[in-house]
Amino acid sequence: MSTVWRWLSRLLLVLFALLVIVAAIWSYARLTSPTDAQRAAIAVMEQDAPGEGENGFDLMMALPPGPEAALPEALRCDERASCLDAIEAAPEASAAAIEALRPRLEAAARALHAPVFRNLRGLGTPGVDDLPPYQPATTIDALRALQFSAGQTVEALDALCTDTLGAVRWATNPDTLITAGIGIAIVRQNALLIADMRRRAPGDPLPASCAALTAAPDPAVEGTICAAMRGEWHYQRRMFPELKRQMAASPEWRSPEPIASLLNDVDWQLATSAERFALACGDDARRAAQDDRAFALKAPPLRWVDRVGFANSALLMATADAPYATYAENQLDYVAMRRLLAAFLQMEAMDVATTNAQRFGALPAALRDGPRPLLLSDDGRSIAVPLRSMRYAESGREMRLALPDRDDAREPAM
Repeated sequence: MSTVWRWLSRLLLVLFALLVIVAAIWSYARLTSPTDAQRAAIAVMEQDAPGEGENGFDLMMALPPGPEAALPEALRCDERASCLDAIEAAPEASAAAIEALRPRLEAAARALHAPVFRNLRGLGTPGVDDLPPYQPATTIDALRALQFSAGQTVEALDALCTDTLGAVRWATNPDTLITAGIGIAIVRQNALLIADMRRRAPGDPLPASCAALTAAPDPAVEGTICAAMRGEWHYQRRMFPELKRQMAASPEWRSPEPIASLLNDVDWQLATSAERFALACGDDARRAAQDDRAFALKAPPLRWVDRVGFANSALLMATADAPYATYAENQLDYVAMRRLLAAFLQMEAMDVATTNAQRFGALPAALRDGPRPLLLSDDGRSIAVPLRSMRYAESGREMRLALPDRDDAREPAM
């Protein structure tokens, strides 16, 4: 009996020692979190500058209802076909379809023009995690096309360029990666419609709103996903507590609250995300954008003590790995499209007596050349820029803007 008790005592001592070691590791992980690097990253993430004034997010969440029938595909402005041609082919039917959506589209335009776009709803607010109905914002161009077809060509172009300036804000100072993607899509389709309008009315003066788009984008500012990652971090700060609540109620993760608190920690999750997301705001990310290189957000390895101190949270963060390199590539394509639109509008503002080839040659070298040069077609009737994202595979991995005819079709490209 004494022998059994002796071995049992030794086993209990070993288990107690192991428990003490685990408790010490757990305590060390908790006491040393967040790390200095994580604190610095959190400070970067908290440097959000949404701006002042009307909030487009709230306006989008309160859009008036629209008709059940969606806008016909032919009236959606993109590179596949001209929505201006579609309106001219069936003016009455096109006008009826667009007019039915006018209140919703005008409200979406107001949201797009708003100087702020942020989800500022606090926890506990109904629908705090809801996304706005973005589709109306992507079909405002149909309203501009209808206005242009009605003969208000200068007014339509002015409104379209104003819409594009709003989309630039969404693309470069978004509240989430989704908003950035929507802004990029609007900039692309609006640029195509701007070119179509100029081709049909090349003698119209360029409105001031279009002149504002002639400035070349700064890749170090517009080419990173820093602002989008800040928005993603703020989104996580709203949603992680809700995820913790859902995990506590899930049969797979359910555990008594005292034990759950030992395994989960929302603040640690936010600190870990911040350490990764802040890389998008660093010098390396800015240099990569200037060189037209997609910057990958490689998560710093988790400390092994954190896997003990925050067991469930560490497992959750290890499985929540989004393809941020894809978003970085999309942002660089956006910069390329912005350069193309700026070049197009600069060319449109040049002396009317010059040819397209001469105008292209007169562009600033920093805008025309660089790591992703703009291209003038051999016939001088369009300019283009290569794109790299797979989302543009159908368009041949390029964006092309048609130039107005200026009797220089046979001149060699420069």
